[in-house]
Amino acid sequence: MIAYIIVYLLFFIIGITMGSFFTLATYRIPLKQDITHTRSYCPNCNHRLEFLDLIPVLSFIFLSGKCRYCKNKIGARYIIMEILSGIIYVLLIYGLKIDFLKLSVYQIARITYISLMYAFCFIFIGILKEKKQISLEILYFGAIVQFIYIIYLYILKINIYRYIIYLFLICILIAMGVIIKNRSKHET
Repeated sequence: MIAYIIVYLLFFIIGITMGSFFTLATYRIPLKQDITHTRSYCPNCNHRLEFLDLIPVLSFIFLSGKCRYCKNKIGARYIIMEILSGIIYVLLIYGLKIDFLKLSVYQIARITYISLMYAFCFIFIGILKEKKQISLEILYFGAIVQFIYIIYLYILKINIYRYIIYLFLICILIAMGVIIKNRSKHET
């Protein structure tokens, strides 16, 4: 029982960390900024954030929802998304009913796939909501993840039809994004 509590706590921590990354990606991708190698910074004062400023959920609480440097308020959506992401990761592991003492390659692949598709959905929807634009880069990422998982399932001889439907839907979104992008280029 204690082992499962530790596993769920670990996945909650992974989830809030990923939620923090998702909000960073949602902010930076539309601005064409690097999301992996550039240190986090305050979008108001551009001060580079230090380690203690970057601890998901706890930094927000300890800093009372304000930037340590410029004292501007940090949107509550950051902490909400971090906590929500942590809960989703715990529910993911709970819902899959995985026995971590007998973890198989298939289960690891499934967890990885679901995590990557969750990241895809979160970032895509976040950019769509915040910037009112379709991010083709994120759609390509989702299509690649989906395609690789379909090949993996096909090799294992597992039913792939619903995953092909998911890929088809992503391809429709890509086509819509390309059409919208081309139309906006012609209007300007």
